[in-house]
Amino acid sequence: MNKKLKISLLSLLISQYCGSVFAEAPLMDDGAHGFERMTVTASRQESLDTDLAMSVKGVGKEELALDNGQHVAESLNSISGVLIDQLSGGQGHKAAIRMPMNTGGYYLYLQDNIPLQSAAFFNHNALWWSSFNSNVARMEVLKGAGTALYGSGAVAATVNILSADIAQSPQTSIDLMLGEDEYSKVQASHSNQISNTQSFRLSGSYLKNDGWRDHTGSERAEVTLRHELDLGDNERLITSFVASDLEQEMAASLSEDLYENDKTNSGLSESVLASDPLRKTKYMRLSTQWDKVDGNNFYSLIPYYRYRTNDYTATWNQNMPKVESQVQTLGLLALASFEHSSDNTTTIGVDIELTEGDQLSYQPLDFTTSGWGADTFVQGEKFYDDTTQFISISPYIQHKRSLTDNLDLTLGARYDYAQYDFDNHLGVYGDIGHGKISVENRSDDFNHFSPKASLNYHLSEDSSVYVRYANSFRLPTAGSLYHLTVKDDGDAKAVDPETSDTYELGYKANWKTVTFDTAIYYMDVDDGIVHAYNDDGQRYLTNATRVIHKGIEASILWQINEQLNISTAYSQSKHEFDEHDDFAGNEMSAAPDYIANVRVRYMPSFLQGFSAMLEVQSIGEYWLDDANSQDDEGNDRIEDGYTIGNLKARYQVSEQLAFHARVLNITDEEYAQEASYRYGKITYSPGAPRTAYVGLSYQW
Repeated sequence: MNKKLKISLLSLLISQYCGSVFAEAPLMDDGAHGFERMTVTASRQESLDTDLAMSVKGVGKEELALDNGQHVAESLNSISGVLIDQLSGGQGHKAAIRMPMNTGGYYLYLQDNIPLQSAAFFNHNALWWSSFNSNVARMEVLKGAGTALYGSGAVAATVNILSADIAQSPQTSIDLMLGEDEYSKVQASHSNQISNTQSFRLSGSYLKNDGWRDHTGSERAEVTLRHELDLGDNERLITSFVASDLEQEMAASLSEDLYENDKTNSGLSESVLASDPLRKTKYMRLSTQWDKVDGNNFYSLIPYYRYRTNDYTATWNQNMPKVESQVQTLGLLALASFEHSSDNTTTIGVDIELTEGDQLSYQPLDFTTSGWGADTFVQGEKFYDDTTQFISISPYIQHKRSLTDNLDLTLGARYDYAQYDFDNHLGVYGDIGHGKISVENRSDDFNHFSPKASLNYHLSEDSSVYVRYANSFRLPTAGSLYHLTVKDDGDAKAVDPETSDTYELGYKANWKTVTFDTAIYYMDVDDGIVHAYNDDGQRYLTNATRVIHKGIEASILWQINEQLNISTAYSQSKHEFDEHDDFAGNEMSAAPDYIANVRVRYMPSFLQGFSAMLEVQSIGEYWLDDANSQDDEGNDRIEDGYTIGNLKARYQVSEQLAFHARVLNITDEEYAQEASYRYGKITYSPGAPRTAYVGLSYQW
């Protein structure tokens, strides 16, 4: 057995034993050591974790302050089964939550329960549109298919970034962070009462980073405003405004030679670097949440407007095409919850979305590719230029009742209807060269019914066991429907929606000094959308018929004493094609066989206000391609994974002043954050070397 795996399993067994010792002790304080017991993602109302028949975990305010991360990954990766893969040290990311590392629309990203983007225009980098850098109080991950409140994309996980509440008294804070590679970030926030019924919080941040690799610098500015109005009689309005502007230099993965000899290289040719490929994205969201409590009933309406641009150079394609897009949305989230009795509650609601997206892709310079599928591209050629309108209407219902004093049953159902109207501005149709197809104007509609069911049994006041079934689906995006390539058979066929069934068995316990939870899951994805390549090496999307994801997750937080605590998050999984035309029986690429995170926190009694944490992050080996191929010598093309350590500290000198510092990758480990095999070559995305950050926070 792998040594790293033995260590992780040993930590779990030790902590589980300790949990049995303290099984009769009272509950831990909520969120006292990083993981919050109260969550809102499941129902938009606060719920105790042991009352929920699902795997949902949160990272609290104290842990976020100790992490003080420059990216959401630094905190989210402490949750079992969660791997957020920060791309090239920038603001982008991939995710591997009950899935391989991927860029597909298997995750629903929220801020304050509002989707950060439209499912019709899914972008895997969506968390960079959250206000993580300026205003965050908690982050939650609901693993597996979402509840009836969530539709397309809530397949493998729902990630919710929750903003800080307005302070009860006037409060101003500023945080400054400096780091290597000319990294700097400043955050400021002011919270105040306007009157007895009104209050606000204004927050902002500015981040600049040159990047440790060539041409990976980034610059980001963000502002958020939260206004609360008490209407009286248990009724209130919360208005939120978020705006951000990101500009990021772009790089590519490295060849084997560059990876071995020059990890700081951008991976781009001189001619491409001369065009200075950048990603620029602007984002704005305005929402108002109306909440009313009427006796035992709860009502909520959230109308919102959302706008974003996303312009970039597709550096992962040999010809480096330019892509520009603009998407705007009007949406409404409506919910009503009726408590018929103390153990009988019904929630009904509807989500409505109207979205329009403009998408353009063109060739910025003359370019001739080499090797497999060589082709010549002429400056100014357009690959697509179109507008797509998207409408979705999704009513849902969820009912929870107690069958006995200890056993709760929850039943839910959601119906999603979606319609696309596509308007092609190219003016030519059919084969337009380079293996691409231009589609005539058309409309497409999809509908899906998603049933949910769960049982939650309270073994005691502080522990529960649950079993859960949830059906979910993933809509094809506008791009996968209308930006098509010539397949091997010459047909231009759009992909179909994916559907999935998730089965889950879990256990949770919270004792005086130990918090423990574990889940076993089996997810069957039918008509899975995956990448494939034709004979000319051009990539296209296709339905893989059936893919199976299964695994086990466990996390433990053990308060050893007042000065020392340890948390372990571990998952082991297997992701394989079941009925794929080419890969049936194979494991999926970029799917680590385990993900582990161990955090040891020390708060010495002789230095009040000081906290230090040693963190170890480790992922297991994975296949480099879906074919599970071998090299010329018969060796499997498998990447070994990596293990790195991070050291973090915070010293609260007084109520007003705190100092913080972090050293990431303290052993300066050389590792590949991700590797893949295609076009007959292995490419690597190198992990960052040892990097240090220091800063201070002041509040008055």
